[in-house]
Amino acid sequence: MASKTLLVLLVSMLFIEIKSNEVGFSAGMIHRDSPHSPYYDHSITRYERVTKAISRSFARHSYVASMLSAKSSASQTSFGTVLFSDQGEYLMRIVLGTPGVEILAIVDTGSTLIWTQCEPCNFCYRQIPKIFDPKASSSYKIVKCTNPRCQYAGNVRCGLFDLTCRYVYSYGDGSFTSGNLATDVLSFPSLSNGVHTSFPDVYFGCGTRNSGSFSPRGSGLVGLGNSSISLINQLNISKFSYCLPYIFSNVECTISFGSSAQINGPNVTSTSLFTRSSSNYPFYYLNFLGFTIGSTTITSPISANNSNGNIIIDSGTTLTYLPTDLVNRAVNILQSSITCPRATNVEASQGLELCYNTKNCHFSVPTIVANFGGGSIVLPSANTFLEIQRGVKCLTFVGTNNLYIWGNTAQMNFRIEYDLSQFVLKFQPSTCCGST
Repeated sequence: MASKTLLVLLVSMLFIEIKSNEVGFSAGMIHRDSPHSPYYDHSITRYERVTKAISRSFARHSYVASMLSAKSSASQTSFGTVLFSDQGEYLMRIVLGTPGVEILAIVDTGSTLIWTQCEPCNFCYRQIPKIFDPKASSSYKIVKCTNPRCQYAGNVRCGLFDLTCRYVYSYGDGSFTSGNLATDVLSFPSLSNGVHTSFPDVYFGCGTRNSGSFSPRGSGLVGLGNSSISLINQLNISKFSYCLPYIFSNVECTISFGSSAQINGPNVTSTSLFTRSSSNYPFYYLNFLGFTIGSTTITSPISANNSNGNIIIDSGTTLTYLPTDLVNRAVNILQSSITCPRATNVEASQGLELCYNTKNCHFSVPTIVANFGGGSIVLPSANTFLEIQRGVKCLTFVGTNNLYIWGNTAQMNFRIEYDLSQFVLKFQPSTCCGST
């Protein structure tokens, strides 16, 4: 395990139990680099944060590409999540157990397992928040390896004497989590009335051996990907939606589930949403057809796939990765339209396709329309060019020949609904929670 942006929930003492197919609920969301984020580093500049996000994006793209290109047998034993340890773009505070313990976890549409560090944690990374103690939760239950969900928890084996489902998740940077698959009450506080929305018997990894480059400020992961072990499938949720504010926006937005996730109103664009049946493919896919830049339409060399889609939509990847030929043609059109001087030194150092010095220049980008199967969306310049240094803006599209991802910068200030019952994804332009 993807943006990336934080999901922050406040703790309450009131609980209710509901069924996800009857009632919807929402959670708060801010960017991980917002000043409200516990991951916010006061010692670095905003431009250094952007550089780090770009670095995470390249690392994530490389890892996902390597995992998806591996033979299915190799993927089955090593594929747990596509994040690089704690370097997700979004975080969520959840409440686990009875009585509840607040947990700060990465949340990602390209990941599956829910997990947190657990006591006794004799071989664990340092964690500032309280570590979950299963013995203190009256609703905690160990899962046996005969349980059908055990097979979806990564690299699993049976406990030698008690037949418990033991899992290991390994990450691309050598980090890992290992422990027991278990169930407990998982709760989400309301944004409005302080009442918890609670779900009993949610499967999660109770990690007692965890090591690597995890941040001490975080304590696990929540997967929203396509798998029977993910949060979405466990709660029988047919829809979820989110609205990502622009990077560094000092606002709180929402991610919504169930009936609360429905997008209504004008300017809604719909396109087909695809999933793949194998547990090695937790991602959501779209059919991307190409761009219209100004009055020129350029078509993607990768044909639409009406069975599987041709591009991943991912909350955890900052940049958007597209066929090299398409990006090269887009760069040529943009170069002929943008009059500011190129920042070729930044392009080379960051591995980006097109950068401009904008300090003493009026930076104007022609209208860029992204064309998907079924509809098109207009991308504001903030979705296509990111200021990565003071006075330097760079294109957020990167050419590649091995894996195509519609990243979170291209999704910002759109409300996006995943309708998993109708296999439709919807875009609606929005000033997410008043961000600018």
